[in-house]
Amino acid sequence: MTRLTSPHLIALDLDGTLLDGAGQLTSRTIDAVRSITQAGHRVVIATGRPPDIAVRATRPLAGLASHIVGGNGTIISTFPADPDEPPELIHVSGFEYSAAAEVVTVLRQHGTGFAFALATDAGFVHEHGFAELMPAAVHDDPVDDVLSIGGTTAFKLLVFHTERPLDSLLDEVPLVIEHLGTGFTVRHMGAEAAEIGPADHDKAEGLRWLCNRLGVDAADVIAVGDEQNDLTMLEWAGRGVAVENADDRVRAAAGEVIGSNQNDGVARFLERLLGETGRSAPRQEDVKTP
Repeated sequence: MTRLTSPHLIALDLDGTLLDGAGQLTSRTIDAVRSITQAGHRVVIATGRPPDIAVRATRPLAGLASHIVGGNGTIISTFPADPDEPPELIHVSGFEYSAAAEVVTVLRQHGTGFAFALATDAGFVHEHGFAELMPAAVHDDPVDDVLSIGGTTAFKLLVFHTERPLDSLLDEVPLVIEHLGTGFTVRHMGAEAAEIGPADHDKAEGLRWLCNRLGVDAADVIAVGDEQNDLTMLEWAGRGVAVENADDRVRAAAGEVIGSNQNDGVARFLERLLGETGRSAPRQEDVKTP
């Protein structure tokens, strides 16, 4: 483990990586992030969650993390110093609403059981069943048809199935929509839902955009993740790291593997980067986020 001697940007995935199995931060993780930022390094949250939901899950990092690469790279914002303040959006990547509508229509024609959530410039809607998959993302009632939202630009299209597991969607949906010629890819976005979007809308592209804005070279970026939607980010960064509980493909693509999210893997990794050794494991009474 090489101690960092020059400023680095450290991009951290949330679910399955920085957050434990209960979706929370331990006090050891918070302390490690504080120490790494006080040492002059920058911490960025890179997640499938929209920025406002990411902030709710990581409130103790206010004043520590600098930015959020949210929506799997499509929505980039500042991380507010006051967690009660909304993130400031600085970059949003969208695609034609008509393309999203075509994908929804084709999947519905393909078979029953497909359901969707959709964010456009007209708002965000979700169909029945999505609230149970992503309760933190839902603050209103479901609709019967996401295409009722309308709009001209889509920002996020999510698909799930009322009866079938996520793995089957990740295998089947790309085959169903490939004839559309939209250049869309299908990625795991969290829970039992998949995200459908342009191939160049991913965490690597969002992180690249932010680093260009900040004047940070890819060689000075450390990215840590666990799921397939982290792959491009880990491959683009100068140092790609997978947690022990990561998907097998992510572990194979990463340059190194650290401890699991259930064992403060990221915290221990950050401590070692700073050359801090001999710290004890977190106690049962470790404070968690609300």
